[in-house]
Amino acid sequence: MKKILFLIFITTTVAAYSQTGDSAYNRQYLTSKAAQNWFVSIGGGANIYFGEFDKHKGFGKRISYVGKLSAGKWFTPSVGFRAQFDITGMKGFLNPFSTQFTVTDIARNHAYGTMDEYGYYKEKFNYFNSHLDLLFSIFKYSENRFYQLIPYVGAGYAFRFGYGENGEIHEGEFTLNTGIINRFRLSKTFDLDFEIGGMFINQRFDGSYGGQMLEGGLTATLGLNIKLGKTKTFKRPEKCDYSTYENQIAKNQQDCSANIKKLSDDLSAAKQKITDLEQQLNAKSESNVKPSAEEQKTVRETFDAILFETDSDKIKDAAKPEIDKVVEILKKYSNITVKLSGHTDSRGSISYNQQLSQRRAEAVKKYLQEKGVNALIEIAAFGEERSVATNKTAEGRAKNRRTEIEIYIK
Repeated sequence: MKKILFLIFITTTVAAYSQTGDSAYNRQYLTSKAAQNWFVSIGGGANIYFGEFDKHKGFGKRISYVGKLSAGKWFTPSVGFRAQFDITGMKGFLNPFSTQFTVTDIARNHAYGTMDEYGYYKEKFNYFNSHLDLLFSIFKYSENRFYQLIPYVGAGYAFRFGYGENGEIHEGEFTLNTGIINRFRLSKTFDLDFEIGGMFINQRFDGSYGGQMLEGGLTATLGLNIKLGKTKTFKRPEKCDYSTYENQIAKNQQDCSANIKKLSDDLSAAKQKITDLEQQLNAKSESNVKPSAEEQKTVRETFDAILFETDSDKIKDAAKPEIDKVVEILKKYSNITVKLSGHTDSRGSISYNQQLSQRRAEAVKKYLQEKGVNALIEIAAFGEERSVATNKTAEGRAKNRRTEIEIYIK
């Protein structure tokens, strides 16, 4: 027991010294305001008490409960305080007939059960331990750090209670508390704490007088830490500038010169952007010109010649060079809509001719797009409804197997 608690105490002391001795800028933060960086913690776990006779049985027979509730504040990322209230159970053993120790009475020492063959009673009581602790965070501060190691050291007052000779009794002693908090970040507001803590107290606390000078408890708890206040982070102070006024003036002059050059460059870039926008506007205005009458005539005559074989949606090879001329015209304009309509002769069923005329219009659309026409292209299918010639002759039917084009200005 004493070795474990001593190790925790030494670790806490070294941590405190390392914090106070580190004055580098990477450890400097503004002290938080009164309403900032508060926290509350709640948790529970196991406690084992180390008194004069408790080694009579192993750990498993002596483990009891502990519950804790605390509130505190971080002044800097490295230093804080908390006030904690623990309610703890004690399980141990008592030998009232030992010649080495003087015991008041069995009831006052919370003995119960029957004496075993070695002259020991079981002992059990509960006690409160209220203490103030100074906290130290070991690692360099980071708002999003997942793990923190936080030793602490503090002092408090504990009193035990139970049933004795005259009913309920209370006996208290001052305590020295130390331990280590292992903190795991869950979110900006919540942390998970695994804490190992020790309490030193006068050896008479459990009712047995004599023997070792100190006794106490060792606890292990798991709990939730909740961060409160207007902020849950820390800010660095601005670095002081100790340079001479002459150096500051020279630096300000350099900064002004750099700002002037930057403004000049920005102005030149803005002028160039205006020029580019004017050129784009002029180019767009030129592209919005309506196709000339001669160009429209070329388009119309070309599409009058786009005829298909019977029951086919394949563009004739002979028609492709002529369509390429139309492509060059259409690519010049960005403000037009091209409407393609497919047609058939009267051979075949009405539904079949409707599908065939659709495929013919789509074939021409695909060809135009593959050649680089970016205008909006709409298609319509009319089947045999809009014949331009008689379907009673081969020549008339050939004229009806066609795709027509219309051009609209946006």
